[in-house]
Amino acid sequence: MSIMSKAASRYSSMQILTSPLKRLICFMHRKAYSLIKSGIEEGSKRDLEKAQNLIFQLELALDKTDENSKVLAELYACCYYLLEGAEPRNIIAARKIIETLDETFNQLA
Repeated sequence: MSIMSKAASRYSSMQILTSPLKRLICFMHRKAYSLIKSGIEEGSKRDLEKAQNLIFQLELALDKTDENSKVLAELYACCYYLLEGAEPRNIIAARKIIETLDETFNQLA
């Protein structure tokens, strides 16, 4: 790993550690979207599994007593399920849901 690459990696991890919660949620949606896109383009099941893990973490972080959070939890569960079978049309549907959530959270942040 080059010096620049190490520095970029350190900067990225510091940025994550010091970001407010809203920005972390946006980051996680963006990363999940990127992993799903990569999974589609490169046929990488590993990237799809990583996206599932991120989506699961987002779902776990929700306050399940709030009505809006319950709906969001269902969307995350749906995305997780859609990615499970690795069927192309399901993966594309999951990507669209995550993309929409990313855009919405970015507007709110």
